Amino acid sequence: MTDNPVAENPGWHSPCVGGVRRFQLVRVFPAEPAAVPPVRRELHELLNASGLADVADTVALAAQELMANAVTHGCREQQTDIAVCMTATCDGRLLRLQVEDPSDKHPCVRAATADEEGGRGLLLVDAFADRWGVEAPSDGGGKAVWMELACGPGESLEAS
Repeated sequence: MTDNPVAENPGWHSPCVGGVRRFQLVRVFPAEPAAVPPVRRELHELLNASGLADVADTVALAAQELMANAVTHGCREQQTDIAVCMTATCDGRLLRLQVEDPSDKHPCVRAATADEEGGRGLLLVDAFADRWGVEAPSDGGGKAVWMELACGPGESLEAS
């Protein structure tokens, strides 16, 4: 047994801060399109249960876009049996979503044409998030695409 309840139970909740329950959720899933919806649903349920019902739909959609991009683009041309990792962390004031994949290629926002089926995911993330970006994970392989959203009462990322 460790001293870190999050390590033992990735959906662990802690006491509320300003009506928002702190949490961390870590899910590793196969790089397959069918694996994204269950993770999105679990995140949506956690957001609702944590006092973030007002942003649950928006955050779950943005998370789905990040996960779908990782599966579709970040795992293309990679070996078989690879996984994607989605981490959602809320400290009661800031909600951070991060999706890691094995590709070093950074995503870019682009304008999709009217007849294109895809190409709008990062536009949605950019519209929903207070800020977002891309960084190399600590182990040096692949990338992590993240977004942050102020979630506490009266919180603003400009003030932090």
